[in-house]
Amino acid sequence: MKMLSKINKFFCSVKLAIFLFIAIAAFSMVGTFINQGDTTSQYRTIFGPEIYHILYWLGFLNIYGSWYFIGLTVLLIVNLVTASVNIFPHTLKAVFGPYPSFKEMMDKKSPKAAYEVVESKKNIEETKKVLNEKFGKPFSETETELYYSKNSIFRFSPYIAHLSIIIIIIGVILNVKYGFRSYTNIKVGEKTDVSYLTKNQKPVKLPFTIRLDNYQTKYYKDGIPKSYISKISIIKNHVSVAEKNIEVNHPFTYGGITIYQASYGHYRPTVAKLLIVNLKNRKLEKAVYAEFGKLYDAGINNIKFRFIPYKRPKRGEIPFFIELGNKRILKFNVLPYKNKSMPLIFAKYHDAVFLYTGVKSYYYSGVEITKNAYTSVIWLGSIILITALFFSFFFNHVETWVKLSGSKDGKKTSMEILSVPKKKFESFYKNFDKIIAKIKKDLG
Repeated sequence: MKMLSKINKFFCSVKLAIFLFIAIAAFSMVGTFINQGDTTSQYRTIFGPEIYHILYWLGFLNIYGSWYFIGLTVLLIVNLVTASVNIFPHTLKAVFGPYPSFKEMMDKKSPKAAYEVVESKKNIEETKKVLNEKFGKPFSETETELYYSKNSIFRFSPYIAHLSIIIIIIGVILNVKYGFRSYTNIKVGEKTDVSYLTKNQKPVKLPFTIRLDNYQTKYYKDGIPKSYISKISIIKNHVSVAEKNIEVNHPFTYGGITIYQASYGHYRPTVAKLLIVNLKNRKLEKAVYAEFGKLYDAGINNIKFRFIPYKRPKRGEIPFFIELGNKRILKFNVLPYKNKSMPLIFAKYHDAVFLYTGVKSYYYSGVEITKNAYTSVIWLGSIILITALFFSFFFNHVETWVKLSGSKDGKKTSMEILSVPKKKFESFYKNFDKIIAKIKKDLG
């Protein structure tokens, strides 16, 4: 029993609660100073390899998911629950009774108590009526004693505050467990239903498909980028259910998942535009967007060809060539045109000429996709906590005992008034003096 008592005393200790609050706050500050959830390469670039390993070993790169942070929060929950369970019976008694007698409270001699003796020129019944007008309906009444209680229901505010803290902690843990922060690049005109966690690049399957319909960069007059705008569509069951333009600081949230505009750019060109001309009849046969290494039909004399870049081009050499189906290589030549500002780059084979007119660039939008799975739980807990603290700090539970004794002829009454506040506010004593003054005036 002694061992259980010591364990109980440890877990409900106020010192333990203060220590846990300070420790959790300290680690949360570390999580604020060191950005959480970035990639390994980002951390290595910012801190360098050696510091990165130290921070990784300490768990500072994933504070809120670390074993010690979760352990501290669980211990805080145990502390709050144990403390609440220990004092809850006392609070129930203070609110619902049985209430202590006038003599018991006088014997306790509370330093917060206000005490006054008042002589009344009225009998006991008339005196009770006046007291009830000033203190309200008594919670307990005998022939010679009255008990009044004000704001007793707010004695439960600390327990509600404890519960709200537990709700917030559970919301944080669930959010760490089931929420995520990820990133992906989407090519214009393409779609994806997979993103990649920023902390370890593991793929995350999204509950919908994101399609990038268009990307646009707006510039100031001096050429500095003004805004990056991505037009995206949300697709579910092959149907577009939402469309939205997103830009920096203007994300889009759908189904609890938020999509941010994070970056932009273009992929390394992998497609070249070739114009194929038939010299025999001077007719443009076709335009081909040729991917590297893929076999195409030129449309002239059954010529099959591939567009291939040199792995190690020589200096000044055009870094790509045409490979025919028979493995014959056609090098590109340059023909000056007018003042050389617009040369023709071509390769010729019999009656077929391949004109190179440039590469096709694919722009992409880099989007950050996050899910704060249980943010609503954290908000709910925070609102409850603020409300509970407001009532706990600004509403004072006041208990008042009155002992009555009548004169021998029953025409006069002597009373002792003892009022004890839960919190020693200066306003309580001012209000007590005002009530006593009114009682004396009404009782003559």
